Amino acid sequence: MKKLIVLILTLLFGMIFTLSACSQSNDDIIVTIEDGFVYVNGVNTNVSVETEDSNKSAFEIWKEENPDYTGTQKDWEDWLTQLVTPTPPTMTTYNLINNGKFNGRTASGSAQTVNNQLKMNDAVLQLQESVVLPLGTQSNWEINISGTLLDNNSGGAQLLVGSPFSEQGRVYLGVNKSSRLLYWGVRMGTLYINYGWEFDDVSTFETDNDYILSYQDGIYYLSVNNGEKRTMSTVNYNQLNSNWLENAQKDSQTLNSLIATVTGQQFVELTSIGVDGFKSNATFGNLNVTTSPCEAYKRLVSHPLGGTNIFYLGSSITYGWASNGVSFADLISSVSLNKYTKEAVSGTTLVDNGSSSYVQRLKNGAFDFSQNPDFLVVQLSTNDFSQNKPLGVVEEGTDPQDFDTSTISGAIQYIIAYAKQQCPEIKVVFYVGAVKNNWGYKSAYKNYVNGDFKTICDKWDITPLDILHTNYQNYPCFFKDDIHPTLEGYAAGWTPLFVEFFQQLTYTQQSNK
Repeated sequence: MKKLIVLILTLLFGMIFTLSACSQSNDDIIVTIEDGFVYVNGVNTNVSVETEDSNKSAFEIWKEENPDYTGTQKDWEDWLTQLVTPTPPTMTTYNLINNGKFNGRTASGSAQTVNNQLKMNDAVLQLQESVVLPLGTQSNWEINISGTLLDNNSGGAQLLVGSPFSEQGRVYLGVNKSSRLLYWGVRMGTLYINYGWEFDDVSTFETDNDYILSYQDGIYYLSVNNGEKRTMSTVNYNQLNSNWLENAQKDSQTLNSLIATVTGQQFVELTSIGVDGFKSNATFGNLNVTTSPCEAYKRLVSHPLGGTNIFYLGSSITYGWASNGVSFADLISSVSLNKYTKEAVSGTTLVDNGSSSYVQRLKNGAFDFSQNPDFLVVQLSTNDFSQNKPLGVVEEGTDPQDFDTSTISGAIQYIIAYAKQQCPEIKVVFYVGAVKNNWGYKSAYKNYVNGDFKTICDKWDITPLDILHTNYQNYPCFFKDDIHPTLEGYAAGWTPLFVEFFQQLTYTQQSNK
C-alpha cells in the first residue's frame, strides 16, 4: 500500500510539474519537461535535465544546469525549435561532364575525351541521370558550362533537351548563330518558341567560355566568364518575329507557363545533350547542375490531359484559318497526346441558319457521344455578331426543345442541353476569343459576354474560358487580322491558357468524385 501511495503521489507531482514547468514567451511555442527531457509542443528535443522543481519554468531549470548560457529565453526556445524542425533537403548536384568525361551513353554521333574536354560531333548523348529543374518562385538552380557551344561551323544546336511525352512537346537549352541567341526554348507542334540572351558577337559561341545559366526568385539569368548576370532579352518563334523583352519577372513567368503546358507541371526534366534534328557539335570541359530540392516533382507516365477526350465545336478560329488548319486543339494534342475531335467550319454561326450551323452539325452526328468525352469545347462565334444575328433572351428550361435556336442565346442553351442529354457527365466549356480593338463588332461582342452570356453560364454552372478579358503577353505576330490568331498566337498565347484551364477542371472533377 505504501508503494502504491508513493506511485500515485509521483504521478500527481509529475502532472503538476509538467503543467507548471512551461515557457510560453513565444505564443506558438510551448516548452515542457517530461521524464527528464525538454519537449517543444509535445516533441522530444532529446535535451536532458536532471532537476525537478515544480515552482520553476523549464527555462529556469535548464539554465541552472547550464550556467554558462548567456542568451535570452527566446533564443533558447528558437534553438529548441530548430532541434525538432526537420532539416530541409540539401541541394542536388548533377555532374554530367567532368574534365571531359561524360556520365551517360552516346546514342548517336561521336563523343571523345581529348585533353580533358569532351568533343562532340553530330552527337546525341543520353544522360545517366535526368536533371530535374524546379520552376517555382522559391526554387533556384544553376547550370555551369565550360567550353565551346558550337564547333565545326555548326549554325545551332539544342544543348540540353527534355521531351516529356511527345517529340512535338519539348523543352530545351539551345544556341543559334543566325538569331545570336543562347536560349531556353519550348517546342509546341511545329513551332519553336525561344526566350534568350542576345550576343553582339556570335564568335563567343565558337570559343572556350564559362557560362552560368541560373534561376532565382522566379527569374532566368545568364552570366558569361563570371560577368554580370543578365536577364533574358529576346523571344522569337522559329528564329523569326523577334520581340524585345522588358519585364524579367513577367517574361520568366510566361516562359514557365509554356514549359508547364508541355510538361504538365512546374518542372523541367532534361534527359539528353542534343536531339535528332538538333545534334550537338560542341566541346565541353565541364557541365554541372546544382538545384534546390524537388519535393513536389512527380515523374508522370503521361501528360495530365493525356487520358482526356475533347470535342471541339466552332468556326474559323477553332479551325485555325490563319495557321493552315492548326489551332489550339491540335497543339494541345501534339504535346499531351490526348484524343480529340475538331468539328470546325469557317464562317459558321451558333444560330441555326443552315446545315453547317453549330446546332445542325451537332444534331447531324458531328460527334460520337458514346465515347463519353470529358469536354465539349464550344467557340462563342464572332460570326454571329459580324452577321448581326439576333441575340434573343435567356429562356427558362433545360430541355433542348425549350430554346429558340434562331437566336444566339437560344442556340447556346440548346447546345448545352443537347450535350448534357447525350452525355450527362460531359463538361461543356464555352470559350471567348480575344479580338483586336479595331474589330468593328467588339463592343457588341463584349457587351454580350458581360451580360446574357454570363447569365447563361451561371444558370448552367459553366465556367467559361474568357480569353477576351485575360491578360496575357500578346505580340503583333499573334494575329493575322482583327480576330484570327496565327500559329504563334495559338501556341504562345492561347494554348497555355487552355491547358491550365483543362487541368483545373479535370482536377476539380476528380476531387468531386
